[in-house]
Amino acid sequence: MSSIQNHHQQLKDFLSRSDWDNAQALWLELAEQFSDQPEFLLLLVKEFADAGQTEMAAELASLIAESIKAAGKHHEWLYALKLQAEAKPTDKPLRAELLSAYSQLHESDPRLRAILTVSDLDQNRTPLPTAIARIETLLALQVGTYCQHKSWGVGRVKSFDATLGQIVVSFAHNPSHSMKLAYAAESLAPVSIDHIEVRKLTDLDGLKRMAAEDPVAALRLVLLSHHRAATPERIEGLLSGSVIPADQWKKWWENARKLLKKDPHFDLPAKKTDPVILRTAPVSQQDEILEAFRDAKGLAQQTEVARQFLKLVDELEDAELLIQEFQDALLESLKRTPASRPVERIEAAVVLEQLREHQKSPTEDTAVLLARLLSASPHLSEVLDELSTSAQRRALAVLKITDPDRLLRELNRFSTRSLDEIPDVLAQKADAIEQWVHNQTAGTELLCWICRNISTPASRKAHPWLDALQTPALLFAVIESIESAPNKSVSKKLRDVLFGEEELVADLLVQADTETVRKITRLILSSSAFEELDRRSLVARVVKVHPFVQEFLVTKTVKEQPLIVSWGSYNKRRAELDDIIQKKIPQNSKEIGLARSYGDLRENFEFKAAKDMQRLLMRRRAELEILLSRAQPTDFADAKTDIVSIGTSVTVTDLGTNRSQTYHILGAWDGDPARGIISYPAALAQTLLNKKVGDIVEAAGETTPQKFRIDKIEKPPAEMVQSL
Repeated sequence: MSSIQNHHQQLKDFLSRSDWDNAQALWLELAEQFSDQPEFLLLLVKEFADAGQTEMAAELASLIAESIKAAGKHHEWLYALKLQAEAKPTDKPLRAELLSAYSQLHESDPRLRAILTVSDLDQNRTPLPTAIARIETLLALQVGTYCQHKSWGVGRVKSFDATLGQIVVSFAHNPSHSMKLAYAAESLAPVSIDHIEVRKLTDLDGLKRMAAEDPVAALRLVLLSHHRAATPERIEGLLSGSVIPADQWKKWWENARKLLKKDPHFDLPAKKTDPVILRTAPVSQQDEILEAFRDAKGLAQQTEVARQFLKLVDELEDAELLIQEFQDALLESLKRTPASRPVERIEAAVVLEQLREHQKSPTEDTAVLLARLLSASPHLSEVLDELSTSAQRRALAVLKITDPDRLLRELNRFSTRSLDEIPDVLAQKADAIEQWVHNQTAGTELLCWICRNISTPASRKAHPWLDALQTPALLFAVIESIESAPNKSVSKKLRDVLFGEEELVADLLVQADTETVRKITRLILSSSAFEELDRRSLVARVVKVHPFVQEFLVTKTVKEQPLIVSWGSYNKRRAELDDIIQKKIPQNSKEIGLARSYGDLRENFEFKAAKDMQRLLMRRRAELEILLSRAQPTDFADAKTDIVSIGTSVTVTDLGTNRSQTYHILGAWDGDPARGIISYPAALAQTLLNKKVGDIVEAAGETTPQKFRIDKIEKPPAEMVQSL
């Protein structure tokens, strides 16, 4: 490498590290050493400009501009002046210098005077960069060249009349479009003959052959035409239907992506909305991912980069050392990450397992690490729900092997997303699930999973144990769960399934007796969890299989009973009502007024959205007011323990299995099966109420009654009541 090349590289290194002072000092030193080579010094100044140091580049350019001018290097002189103009957009002496430079450089161009006049370069009100941009655009628009308009596309310059001050361009919509020079300078962008849109006009057949024979070359042409970057959507818009047949686009693009991945000149984004980039210098994907991994901050970022590495590891000839580097770094970061961030730690452990699978000589079994992390997670269901799909699937698979008892114990807390991954475990627990449903202690998510799958023939066939749950008991459990939910957001998914599965209600009641149908109908019509239209919609579905229920829709006279509720649940609903009345409704009124000011209410999206929100708020307000008017809050302090009553904890023994269970029978809005809390309207609570210690009670079962012995009646823990 020559001395000049060494100095150039040294300067670039300083600039890449943002070491501006040393970079400037080096340039000044080289200016003395190479004073007879102003072109080389100007090249170094360009490095400052490319690094974003506009003012520094302008200052250094001013030191060599005169020597460049004296040497008769007009192009270089003009470039030095342009660099200065970026930092000094209103400098009068510089304005005069630019006029002189353009006049000398383009003295033979008969269009120059008209171009300079239109550019306003001699007018102090026009910033120098703006005037320069106009001049450069018009100088480039020579007859026969191509340009692009943002609305009209690509056109070819037919004539340039400096006397009349106008230009004629042939566009697709108008082969002789005339426009004033001033407008052309602002609205047209010169493009080269190799621009993708120009090639489509001049050599479409050649472009089609290029795309078919060398997709990478076609994409390079597209990116060079768009400043080296374009989104996949933009690329499709440029090529599909014109260069590539629309029905072949998907196959062509998938093949092209595979080729781009192997080409170090291209950077393919992880997201579809991010652009494909043509690099100025090649970088292998392997080196790029390794650099990103080393620069990653924290375990979560390292894990994400490691996932990207796993996608290409099979394409590498010898990845053993790289895999080891990823493993060592992930293990070290995992040790430093606190146990209070279990999701990050488990995600990393899963990736470590995947890395191990690609090793020729695997290290220690990382499944042991994953099992240990899962065992240390106190809130398993919440952690599983936050994991990525692949990590969740692997975590559940490990739990099946290492801790199946815990999996069974916490089943009632799992989300539908987790339950989808363990249908075999659900089948093992079928008897317990059936009992939860009949006792109305099944969790909301579990009920949602059951209803969604019991309504699908394919799922029923795959899970035959669901047949035993196609009974009215499931419908009772669903309604009870929705009613006892602390707010609508908790029960939204279950509501969606109940109303979304058109045949669900009818299927669950098809074998029901008349009294059961009447009971479920009364429950639906008296439920405060549903609005009037929703109640009638559900009853209409009952009518499909039991027409006699029609009488309820005509002569519904259901007296609403008072609701015994805890102070905690009462205060939550009262706070929600106060927030709606005092904050949300006034804010919504302001939004409606603001949206109305935008005009044309028929096409006013903001107004429609605000009015929709108003309807939701008013509906929720009315619902809360009705609920609170029926509510009788209590702290359960007066609850009697000589019999099972509202506000007592009851320990019972299932005489069929000899297992004991404690239920806390609390207010109508307090249901929480995961904590053993059941609301007093629930079926099991109604069975236990008013019974004494030693009594044997029967709860409805699917085929035979289930018998329970009441062993103990006591007041619930104070901390439990306070937490409601």
